[in-house]
Amino acid sequence: MIKLYTDAGLNTNLNLGVVSFVIRIDNKIYTDAQVQNFDDNHFLEFLALKIALKKIIKNGWNDEIVLIHSDSQIVVDSVEKNYSKHYQPILDEILQSLDHFPSYFIKHIADKDNREAHALVHQKMLTIRKYRS
Repeated sequence: MIKLYTDAGLNTNLNLGVVSFVIRIDNKIYTDAQVQNFDDNHFLEFLALKIALKKIIKNGWNDEIVLIHSDSQIVVDSVEKNYSKHYQPILDEILQSLDHFPSYFIKHIADKDNREAHALVHQKMLTIRKYRS
């Protein structure tokens, strides 16, 4: 089973966002945090999931069930319902990616249970501030 944790954050002063993910497969951990030029935190949460799923598929790791953990209620609700009033285009891309897995589950978790992905966002934010100041 693949365990996937995603998160996103927004720096409103710089109008930049950060998306991050933590992928756990067979006692191996893969992480990434990327700066994104978007000013909508909800969109960034969807984008984090999209990017993480693409990484898993690109590396051929998608032959197992994926358990997605997100602290974004809108992402979890949208994936469960296959519908989003404002984010349907990116949700459709996510759902297409999920078709590449034998099965998936998505679970809403508290911020405190998403520490690794959350910390990656904040570390990248500190780097952005340092180099943009």
